[in-house]
Amino acid sequence: MSAASLPPSFKIIKPATAPRRALEPGRGHSIRLIDGGIGVESLDVHMNVLAPNGPRGRMHRHSRSDNVYVVKSGEGLLTIEGEEHVIAADDVAFIPAGVRHSLSNVSDRELVIYEIYAPAGAAFDFIADE
Repeated sequence: MSAASLPPSFKIIKPATAPRRALEPGRGHSIRLIDGGIGVESLDVHMNVLAPNGPRGRMHRHSRSDNVYVVKSGEGLLTIEGEEHVIAADDVAFIPAGVRHSLSNVSDRELVIYEIYAPAGAAFDFIADE
């Protein structure tokens, strides 16, 4: 079996040392935890750290991927199909595939969430409203 075809192996990932990428300008950053970078294509888990009073998230949907937000700290404004919901520490939000949504940090503290997508990899898409 070649290295490219080996299944992913057990891992413990420390967010403090995981790869980071910038989100849209002024919005914050994302910490990559479980994704194609470690050989996993069926699931994506990352931590988003949204800047206080940063730019609003874009309304979008994912045609095949369910989405879960687990709020670690802070408070955010989650818009689902035009309806606004406040989410805060310890809340878990399930967003089924196809549902239009956006997340914004309108508070004066960082909003830290774990975000989970399944399926991920080639099945994941981001369809923004025009």
